[in-house]
Amino acid sequence: MPEEFTRFLTLFDRLVRYSDDWVARMDAGKMDWAPIENASTRFGTRVSRITVRSLLIHTVLAERNWVRAIPVCEPGGVIPLPSDPAAAARFEDGDLRATALALHEENLEALGRYTPADLGRKVHFVGREWSGMGLLWGMYAHRAFHVGNIDIYLRQSDVVGPEFFEFNPAIMA
Repeated sequence: MPEEFTRFLTLFDRLVRYSDDWVARMDAGKMDWAPIENASTRFGTRVSRITVRSLLIHTVLAERNWVRAIPVCEPGGVIPLPSDPAAAARFEDGDLRATALALHEENLEALGRYTPADLGRKVHFVGREWSGMGLLWGMYAHRAFHVGNIDIYLRQSDVVGPEFFEFNPAIMA
């Protein structure tokens, strides 16, 4: 596999596990807390009440969608917006963090089956053309964006989040 993909896997796994540290610091009673609620506090049409719980679930389900869609998408095809009721239902009765990490492990398994053709495939998502590898980096950026949102919520609840670049283990890609 290309070195870039190997590097991506390392960095993505570190970011997912590190973002779990952010969620772990949030008081359990504030997982559904929305410190600011107004018409602008939303992400598109699918996330209308922004809480730590909703941000994490949104992020995990989006990752699941992209990881599964890229290798089966026809070249030049369109990857749909995330819609996976079965995966979403796993969050209803389970531990939020454990479910998120279990779905991440499933994503890593699926990524392990990727081929160079999957990484080079041209796909479309939200009206933009991506290579498979480019969309994976977009997925990384999407998680980092929402980790920033979670960090703000932590700080608003008087909890300091982890230092961003201090991933574990310390050896990066």
